[in-house]
Amino acid sequence: MSYLKGLRCKQCGTRYPADQSFVCLECFGPLEVSYDYSKIQSDLSPKIISQG
Repeated sequence: MSYLKGLRCKQCGTRYPADQSFVCLECFGPLEVSYDYSKIQSDLSPKIISQG
């Protein structure tokens, strides 16, 4: 179960697949991880986390 959607440039918003890149090829800005928050929300709850 992966919640990782990919990478997104923090400067220009260009999206990239999740690989070992760390810099945008368009503007040389830093890449940040993009998560699937709707999937996380449907799979986890505060109760489940507190039981872990």
